Amino acid sequence: MCRFLPWLCALVLGLASPQGTAAKSASSPGDSLAGQYLRARALKDSLLRHDPTSPIPLQGRASFAGLSYFAPDPQYRLIGELSLYGRRQQISVPTNAGTGLPMEKFGRLQAQFQGKACWLEVYRSLENGELEVFFKDPTNGLQTYGGGRYVPLIELGSGQYLLDFNMSYNPYCAYNPTYVCPLPPPQNHLSIPILAGEKAYGLDLAH
Repeated sequence: MCRFLPWLCALVLGLASPQGTAAKSASSPGDSLAGQYLRARALKDSLLRHDPTSPIPLQGRASFAGLSYFAPDPQYRLIGELSLYGRRQQISVPTNAGTGLPMEKFGRLQAQFQGKACWLEVYRSLENGELEVFFKDPTNGLQTYGGGRYVPLIELGSGQYLLDFNMSYNPYCAYNPTYVCPLPPPQNHLSIPILAGEKAYGLDLAH
């Protein structure tokens, strides 16, 4: 599930090809992956400032100075296998508002990260069938949003899936407390800092 604006979903899919290149319409021959991330982030800033569906409060959009990110790092692009649950079930995922959001508990992604085996719980949206991982890590409340971040899971084919932490993004409630956002499950509370993707929202952070 790409739990953000539709244009962000398109950016994520473009950056998640098996070769690690964006769609031709978003890049030029010989374009680097890092350059594609930077352009995608600039476009996101523009849309957060001007799009009428932006979660940034209306009174703050004119002064919105852009989001802060970690530098793109290829070590945070994980490719692994998705083990589907034999009996997938609809569950109520806890939210920041103390309510529940219906989603499908879909499977577990198994991959190697920094030389160690890891696994992450994967949910599937009941609205559009997209897969996503909600996670927390030791950067939360310091460099990144305290409630955790989201990252889409992209099917590459041949049983392989891409989880690119460089595309980690904040939920709407990081920008505007009126939004209701699902919380990462305990299984996805990581012990390794994820120094990739979007940082905490705030004008006091350096880009």
